[in-house]
Amino acid sequence: MNEKDKVYGVKSPIQPDENSTFVKASDVEISQNNNFDFRIYNELDDFAAEVLEGEKLLDYINNRREYFFEPKEAIFNAFGEEEPGEAIETFSDFYYQYLAKKADSFLYKFMSKGYTEGLKKLVEKKGIDPNKLDVNWESIKSKEEKYEESLIDILYAILNYELKAYGMEIFGINMGYESTLYFIIPEKSFLRLNKEAQLFTIFDISFLETIYNEIYEVTGDLGIENVEIGDFIEKKDDNEYHTLFADSSKNCIIKDIDEDDETMVKIIL
Repeated sequence: MNEKDKVYGVKSPIQPDENSTFVKASDVEISQNNNFDFRIYNELDDFAAEVLEGEKLLDYINNRREYFFEPKEAIFNAFGEEEPGEAIETFSDFYYQYLAKKADSFLYKFMSKGYTEGLKKLVEKKGIDPNKLDVNWESIKSKEEKYEESLIDILYAILNYELKAYGMEIFGINMGYESTLYFIIPEKSFLRLNKEAQLFTIFDISFLETIYNEIYEVTGDLGIENVEIGDFIEKKDDNEYHTLFADSSKNCIIKDIDEDDETMVKIIL
């Protein structure tokens, strides 16, 4: 299993460390449900407070509390007659799907397409005109079938840079499901997030830098078959750059690229 496969199959623990200091829940609450350690929703509540605002946060708190005593009622109140995206069997299931439905978020299911449009709509939800960002939405959308799953990470990196001008951060979380849930929040809120949370993994630039080497966008004619302006390549070794096409027969290794010449390549990640 390569590093990228490990990332897209990441699992997060469901139980806290025995030395956890989570103390928000009362002893009465803990004693009333022996199947769940109420202390662990401390970090989930803290996270929800950063991605939900106003009435949405209050509704979450009420639904969360109800779930532990009347789960069926809580699920109905949260989702109504609508069937949740996946079966809800644990609080983690409920929490993840609740955020996917109620928060300004984009749920990306691994290996699926349509993520360019999904992230574009997420930008719009945050009151930002996506057409004012230096993102070639149509070009990236046209590459979804052509590229490996790494393309969504490349789009994320481009968006991350562009949104900083608005004081915003984009990031994703994984809670052990075959998906990533993306959010855009103010930078000050992002800085408050617990990056060492036990119940979820945060997908941000620093995380992606641990699984990729440098990624470049091709900005000029490299004279290589199948490689066009607007394509992306990953630097693997000191002098080798690999294409990222889904069809392995079309992939190639390119050498002798001048990284400082932005008329030929531009660093993305």
